[in-house]
Amino acid sequence: MHNIYMKNIISLLMGGLGGYVFYIQNFPLPWMLGSFFISLLISIKYSYFFVDNRLRKVALPILGVLIGSSFTPDILTRIYTWPKGILLIVMYTLIVTVISYIYYRKFAKWDKVTALFSAPPGGLAELVFIGTDAGADERKMILVHSLRIALVVILSALIMKFYFNTEFTRIVIKNPPFLDIRIIDWCIMIFCAVVGGVLGLKFKLPGGALFGALVLSATFHLFSITEVKPPVFIVATAQVILGTSLGVRFHGITAYEFKNTITHGLVMAIVMITTALAVAEIFFIYVGMDPRALYLSMAPGGFTEMLILSLAIGVEAAFIATCHCIRIFLILLCVPLASYFNKNKQG
Repeated sequence: MHNIYMKNIISLLMGGLGGYVFYIQNFPLPWMLGSFFISLLISIKYSYFFVDNRLRKVALPILGVLIGSSFTPDILTRIYTWPKGILLIVMYTLIVTVISYIYYRKFAKWDKVTALFSAPPGGLAELVFIGTDAGADERKMILVHSLRIALVVILSALIMKFYFNTEFTRIVIKNPPFLDIRIIDWCIMIFCAVVGGVLGLKFKLPGGALFGALVLSATFHLFSITEVKPPVFIVATAQVILGTSLGVRFHGITAYEFKNTITHGLVMAIVMITTALAVAEIFFIYVGMDPRALYLSMAPGGFTEMLILSLAIGVEAAFIATCHCIRIFLILLCVPLASYFNKNKQG
């Protein structure tokens, strides 16, 4: 037990060091990307690094509260423009899932179940859990989805900075000084994080604890009950936990796994990213939305990571959160059904 605690402490300290290096070098999303990079590089060779999944469950509600605070009353005046964007996200999800499935079957030569659960642009934890029960190769699924998320986080930050020429704000949180935050506001934030996180896990909502906290936080902020966001140091700590936990997933990769699974996953991740960018650039006028927001709503990264990036550049976090939730719901509805019918057909 003592060894497990030490692994967590050392892993997070190294992740924090990486985040600090990225911070002083003015990288985008420094705390998350810095902690991810250093934990990834070290974990590939050394299996010592480890982050308890319970820490991720603590960090996710914090970001849920932060993201929920983006649902301000003025959003209600813009919601009429969302249906077109949501329809576009649904079409994108279905098309890239079919393309990915065909690729994994025809080129990677994976079995049908593994290809099916590896194809969708989202839902890592949910798909791995359901896919394993359905008979898919768990190792392939984890590697493909983890690589997709990692690559999308990295490339999306670069796309925002260099393609769209966007300056990052380091997720500047406009809050009163730490000691000046009212007790009632602290109580509301803690309530949203704890109760929302528990409900999100209990009812197995997409995004789990994050989404549950997001919904409660959004409700309080939409009705102007509070306008306060979590303090910067708390958000940075949560990002270090999430970035480090993402990087340590890659420990123990063999040469064959890297050559096969990682290569195929890389191909499809790039296809998904370029398709999302192309669709955003072509249809943003029709949808009537900032192309950056449209891209981030389709980008096949993690629910958490894409929303953090939207906060870092200050675009439509509420729309992006809504689209990612709908996409995950769609994936979790269609993929298990497709697997079920395919199994019955074979039987």
